[in-house]
Amino acid sequence: MRKKTTTMNKYFKKIKEAVLVYLKDPLLLRKWDQPDYYRYRGRGDDNNQLSFRSSRNRRHGYHYHGTSSMFIEDMFSGIMPFMIYSGVREKYPAKIEPAAPDKEAIIAQGLSGRRHRTALGEGLCDFIRDTAHVLFQDGVAIYEIIYKKNEAGETESYSFELMDHYGLYRFFGNYYQFVSWADAKASHTKVQIIKIPKEKVLRIEFPKELGGQKRINKILKRSWELGQEIIPKFQMDAMEKQENIGFDSKIYTEAKYLEIATLTKDLGWNQRQLSTNHITEYYALLRLLRQKKVEATVREMIFTKLNEALNGSVLNFGAQVSMDNLFTASDIDVRVKKLKEGNTTFIDLFTDTSF
Repeated sequence: MRKKTTTMNKYFKKIKEAVLVYLKDPLLLRKWDQPDYYRYRGRGDDNNQLSFRSSRNRRHGYHYHGTSSMFIEDMFSGIMPFMIYSGVREKYPAKIEPAAPDKEAIIAQGLSGRRHRTALGEGLCDFIRDTAHVLFQDGVAIYEIIYKKNEAGETESYSFELMDHYGLYRFFGNYYQFVSWADAKASHTKVQIIKIPKEKVLRIEFPKELGGQKRINKILKRSWELGQEIIPKFQMDAMEKQENIGFDSKIYTEAKYLEIATLTKDLGWNQRQLSTNHITEYYALLRLLRQKKVEATVREMIFTKLNEALNGSVLNFGAQVSMDNLFTASDIDVRVKKLKEGNTTFIDLFTDTSF
């Protein structure tokens, strides 16, 4: 009898503890909160980071699948030169105006995020290429500006933390990030709404003159749909029944190619097909030039937004960064005009447009 009473007491004690936990947190806001775990993942108490980065993958499945992944990679990978190759740094020198070696070192390190000391050119290439990757993938890149000031109020270090735009909302200029129950459970933190002041945010959107975020999402979604099947299900069903329904795989493949070509016409993507099986040589060259103009337009826009952030109220470096000898959108317009006039060569059209 005594043993039975002890067992019952333990049982009621567990119920009491569970009820008390629920009463203290009825909405389960802190059920999964483990501050030490979150600090271990890189967000400690020694910086002013506000934003939360979920461990849960909420990305659409079509962003990196088949044809859509090729589109993303082809559009961003050639946007900046690769500084590891001999002579590239000399050909595309990066600079800060007015010249300030100390500021240049801080800016370069913040742009790159590498652990070792980085030159300004490397930092610019890293940041612009990474941002372009996000733009062609999501249509928008939103960063929180994390910084550290010295006693004189000058920025001595900083970084741009890419924020997950799912669950991120903007009201009256400021940003509010909603950490859901699923996010809190996956990342061992609490359910919350985080306010991020607008001055701490660098927002870069895919250029509106190129169609904006909606255009990117439309291309990725449709190219993913078209790339899911090499042979459509209705033909597979017919083959299983040994029926001939007159399906022509060549016509089917060409139809998919033409639809994606139409979707990406203004962006110039050639679907990694350099032959002229579907279009004339003139239009093949024209599409290549269109892609180069897109690269230049996106790059110039990122440079503009970056300089605004570096000289905003938070960082306030008082300096502009740039890189010489990069082709511009205007340069490509001149080459398109030459192509239409018909008195130019392939070398003249594409000299200094590939890194």
